[in-house]
Amino acid sequence: MKLLLVTLVYAALSSVVPVFNMEAYIVVAYAKSDHAALEMALVGSLGQNLGKLAWYYVCRQSLDLPWFQRRLQTPKRQAQLARWGAIAQENQLMTGLLTFISALVGVPPFFAMAMIAGSLRINVLVFFVTGFLGRTLFFWAILGGTHLILR
Repeated sequence: MKLLLVTLVYAALSSVVPVFNMEAYIVVAYAKSDHAALEMALVGSLGQNLGKLAWYYVCRQSLDLPWFQRRLQTPKRQAQLARWGAIAQENQLMTGLLTFISALVGVPPFFAMAMIAGSLRINVLVFFVTGFLGRTLFFWAILGGTHLILR
């Protein structure tokens, strides 16, 4: 149980501070534990997505900062933000799919996707659930490969 809690915390930290490599951590933690791969993947994914929520909300609030407001004063910038925001709101299935793919394969980088999602005010539930599913499958695949090598 202690390892799962440490994994959750490390996963959250690694998603906020990218210097901490979650993929390397989860492989080593799994190799030294008796936890199931899916269990480790779920905990790692939960921690990663909780950390990504921090980036999501920081970027969501950043549009209210004076620096951004000055950047958005031109009609061209206002139109761009409005257009992309409308696309994100109208196409939640597409937004969820993009978030899922980002969390699963890293293209676009999930780190950047969290910031984009917050800036465009993508539905937070869509962002969290699809990110959680994608990251869980990502970690589960990594641990499945690790399992084949170790056992």
